[in-house]
Amino acid sequence: MASNSEQSIFQHKTFCLITGASKGLGRCMAVEFGAQFPLGSVMVLIARDAVKLEETKQMVKDVSSSIDVHCVAMDLGQQNEDNFSNLLSKLLCDMQSSAQDYDQALIVHNAASLGPVNKNFTELGNWKEVSEYFDLNLTSVVTLNSAFLRQFKTSSVSHKTVINITSICALQPFKSWSLYCAGKAARDMLFRTMAAEDSSVRVLNYAPGPIDTDMQVEARTVTADKELKDMFVDMKENNKLLTCEDSVSRLVKLLKQNTYDSGAHIDYYDL
Repeated sequence: MASNSEQSIFQHKTFCLITGASKGLGRCMAVEFGAQFPLGSVMVLIARDAVKLEETKQMVKDVSSSIDVHCVAMDLGQQNEDNFSNLLSKLLCDMQSSAQDYDQALIVHNAASLGPVNKNFTELGNWKEVSEYFDLNLTSVVTLNSAFLRQFKTSSVSHKTVINITSICALQPFKSWSLYCAGKAARDMLFRTMAAEDSSVRVLNYAPGPIDTDMQVEARTVTADKELKDMFVDMKENNKLLTCEDSVSRLVKLLKQNTYDSGAHIDYYDL
């Protein structure tokens, strides 16, 4: 359990990085978090679409003029650890600040792709397709996370928090979603291991529930397994999908309470 000194991550001057921030859940987290952070906090938004990132930036500024927001348009799956380290150093330099200027470092690993859900496991024979999937959904997460925490490995940054956006698919197999399930399960275990290794970092694996996003459109359009595809269609037609705001509202409440066990997998429906 968290101590009283750890209550509400939003009370600290924070350097916050969010991946996949150009739309959907990532955009909603940026806006909601931006409304909570105190004066002097910084938010770095990463995604491939520069135009949509700027839209997110403006939405954050609309709710909080005191937040300094920076956009980085990049394909996370095409980077390496040195690129990430150099990016973070350059951002701090451009801001004329250093890691020591912040009380908290927060990274949100939200960027993800659904992958080839139009194929069953035995049909996944394309090496490049599989490698590119894990480069984006796993390798980039590990290397960015490592670079980020090394950048803020200083005693003056008293709070370090890592949020991994996960899924029920980390716990349960979904037919024709083998790469997605494997990627989410691996990410969960990586962050559970990190939580066990380093008690100075607060780690949360948050499953946001079934959200009405572009990924859901893809899921109910191209999923190979008919039963699963029909389930997603039913959820859409019968208004069973959550909004991003629904899910992020519960996440914010969870982070304000900050009493979860570090490394825990917590679902929207657990709250």
